[in-house]
Amino acid sequence: MKLFNLELIKNKGVIIGLSTFLMIFSLIGILYSTFYSSYKKPINLGMDFVGGNELRIERICQEECSDVSPDSILENLRVVSKNKNLTNNVKLQLQNNNKLLSIRTPFLSIDESNNLISNFEETIGPLNYDSKNSRLIGPKLGKRLLINCVTSLLVSLAAISLYITIRFDKKYALFALLALFHDLLIVFGIFSWLGIIFSVEVNSLFAVSLLTIAGYSVNDTVVIFDRIRENLRIRKEGYNETIELSVNESFRRTTFTSITTLIPLITLIFFGSYSLFWFSISLSIGIIIGSYSSIFLAPSLLLKD
Repeated sequence: MKLFNLELIKNKGVIIGLSTFLMIFSLIGILYSTFYSSYKKPINLGMDFVGGNELRIERICQEECSDVSPDSILENLRVVSKNKNLTNNVKLQLQNNNKLLSIRTPFLSIDESNNLISNFEETIGPLNYDSKNSRLIGPKLGKRLLINCVTSLLVSLAAISLYITIRFDKKYALFALLALFHDLLIVFGIFSWLGIIFSVEVNSLFAVSLLTIAGYSVNDTVVIFDRIRENLRIRKEGYNETIELSVNESFRRTTFTSITTLIPLITLIFFGSYSLFWFSISLSIGIIIGSYSSIFLAPSLLLKD
C-alpha cells in the first residue's frame, strides 16, 4: 500500500510555477544586491574574500551579558571615537549569548587596533584581554581565494555536465542541468537576500556548500532518471504515467536519504559553533531544494504536454 502518490501529471503547472517564482525571487535579490546594496556585489562577501582585520574578544559579565544590538553599540562607538572614518567601516557581531565580540575592520595598525578596543570597552563595558584573538587577510590573498572558489565551482559544474551528457541522452542531460542550475541559483539568491536584510556575509565555506549541493542534487536526479529510463523500457503504461510511477517508486528512498542528511545539519545549526552556522544553513537549504528539484521539477520537465 502506497502512503504517497505524487501526481506529477496533474500538478506539473504548479511545480514549474513554484520553481519559476523561486528563481525570479532569487534573481531579484542578486540584482538588488549588485546595484543597490552598500557593497555593490551579487552577494555580501566576507573577510575571506575581501580581506581586512578580524578581532574577537570576550566581555566580562558577572552572570549573563546584557542583550544589546550591534547597531546601538556602533552608534555609541562613533560618539566616543575620534577616528570617524574607521568606525564607519566597522562591522560587529555578538556571539555566544552576547559575550563574544567579533569585530571586522579594514586594515589597522597596532595603535589603531588598540584605540578601537579601548573605545569598545568604554562603550560596552570591561573586556577580557586574555581572550583577545585577531587575524589578518590581505587583499591579494582574499582575491586569490575568491578566484579559486569560483574556478573550482565552474570546473566541478563542467565535470558534472560531461558526466550527465555521457550517462544520458541530450534531453535527460539538459533537464538534469536545468534542475542543478535551479538549485544553485535559489541558494545563491537566498543568501543575497540574507546579505541585504541581515548583513549575512559568505566565506569560503559557502563555496564548499555550493559544491556539495551540486553533487548531492545531481546524485538524486541521476537515481530518479535511471529509474525512469529503466521503467520506460520494461513497462507498458503511457510515457507520462511511467514517469509518474517511477518517481513514486523512488520517492521513499530519496526522501529518507535527505532526512538522514538533514539530521546532523540541524544538530550543527542548533548546537554547533557559530563559524559553522551559515554553512549548515546553506547546506540544509540546498538539500531541501535539491530534493524538491530531483523529485518534482526534473521529472516534470520530462513530461509531454
